[in-house]
Amino acid sequence: MAKALHRQALGSIVARVAEELLDEARAALPRITDPTDPEGLHDFRVAVRRLRSWLKAYRGYPGIKIPKPLRRQLHELAKATNAARDGEVMLAWLDSERDALPADQRGAVGWWQVRLEAEVEAAYASASSTLAADFPALEAGLRRAFSSLPGGKARGHAFGEASARELAALQERLVREVSAIGSAEDREALHRPRITGKRIRYLLRPWKAASPACKDAEKAMKAFQDAYGVLHDDLVRESALCEVVAAHAGEESVDRLWRAARGEPAWATAPRHLRGFLGLAHGNRQRRLAHYATAVDRAGTSDMTALSARLAAAGAAMRGEAS
Repeated sequence: MAKALHRQALGSIVARVAEELLDEARAALPRITDPTDPEGLHDFRVAVRRLRSWLKAYRGYPGIKIPKPLRRQLHELAKATNAARDGEVMLAWLDSERDALPADQRGAVGWWQVRLEAEVEAAYASASSTLAADFPALEAGLRRAFSSLPGGKARGHAFGEASARELAALQERLVREVSAIGSAEDREALHRPRITGKRIRYLLRPWKAASPACKDAEKAMKAFQDAYGVLHDDLVRESALCEVVAAHAGEESVDRLWRAARGEPAWATAPRHLRGFLGLAHGNRQRRLAHYATAVDRAGTSDMTALSARLAAAGAAMRGEAS
């Protein structure tokens, strides 16, 4: 009879889940350059992000050691894909916003898309080159490290005990972080619960099939994470809009200076697409405030009490005290 999950050796489970996540990253890798597969890069990034979070959760336990150079390389590999994915997401948002703008303001979307498409193409080429060059050696190194993690006969913590401890620590952190949110303008405070929420969710995932309580808690954390995720996207777009307006104004100003230098008519008027960018910014702002209200509701006393109760039940299941 198979040993219950909570009684199994920590090293064995950490190694098994890490191998599975690395397999997912490996499977997604060739899809990144497939023009018919728009989700390849996203799936690769999710697998790598979950792997990094998984290894971080149990890193301090006896025998759970992944060499620092490998962890750093994994971080750098994930970082190499940021620009391509961020640009891809921004292009999708621009497509969705075009028709919401008046016809005379849609030029702003076109102006941005042309430049962004070139940036995304270059970012994809750079990411693909980096992954092709660096992933094979990193994968081999990680698999060697995973194979050296202590197995069932080694002394150490049981998986359930360690998981429950980490879950309790993350739950306490989450409560502190949501309590620290002061306003819709508090960007850093709004960012922290999203990251902690992801870490909790990733910690719960291997337990979903073994425990209804963990499955319920993971579902609740997904709703929490989604609420803060869309708010984060709004904040990212707001910053990007500030940068692109500055770039547009600079480009327009240089063009007018050259016109004036050549003796051509050049008027000191607002940049031609400014109204379109203002429209994009206004729409994004309204959504951000609505998403902030939703996130604040998720962080309210009653919702956090219910979420904490679900996480406590999950922790009990991890310790083998309940299902």
